[in-house]
Amino acid sequence: MVDALKKEIELSAFENEIIETVYFGGGTPSLLTQNEIVYLLNTLQKKFIVGSAAEITLEANPDDITSEKLFQWKTAGINRLSIGIQSFKEEDLQWMNRAHNSTQS
Repeated sequence: MVDALKKEIELSAFENEIIETVYFGGGTPSLLTQNEIVYLLNTLQKKFIVGSAAEITLEANPDDITSEKLFQWKTAGINRLSIGIQSFKEEDLQWMNRAHNSTQS
């Protein structure tokens, strides 16, 4: 999947456009490794101009977040998280078959 995203970036008709927002979202991108995120960001930087104040967001499930992951994401260039808290109610989370509980949310 990462190679497919790289190819899609490279095939973009736009080149040297200024990007102020990068959003890794949908499909649980918080499962990407630090190296995969760096790889994709490097690919973007080769094709586009990523602004120095660009917002680089990673969508994450609460159960994927650890101190180690936070450090890796920050080191990779992520400067914003979108945390997928679906509910703070335990019964809702169980009904949705979420891996995290209301306390973790």
